[in-house]
Amino acid sequence: AKSEEFDKSTSCPVIIFMPEGSKTHMGGTMRLGTRRTILKDEQCLTAKLYHGAAVDERHRHRYEVNPEKVADLEKSGLKFVGMDETGQRMEIVEYDSSEH
Repeated sequence: AKSEEFDKSTSCPVIIFMPEGSKTHMGGTMRLGTRRTILKDEQCLTAKLYHGAAVDERHRHRYEVNPEKVADLEKSGLKFVGMDETGQRMEIVEYDSSEH
């Protein structure tokens, strides 16, 4: 498992270049500005810390979690608790630290 940021030809990309961005032109291709993240679990740590069911945070990035790998990552113990408003882009992940 690798990131396309460090290995563009990886056969198992867990972190991918955002589909709507240009892979050849770096200027003006980032996901910028305040974005809303919807929390799908009101009992998650993030919801408790932010006191609500949504978080508005500033973004500045070109990469995201590969949606095709989310199920495998969750089987490994990660819990994706925050998604963008479309429900397609993973924004917040938690790991239950009581398991180790």
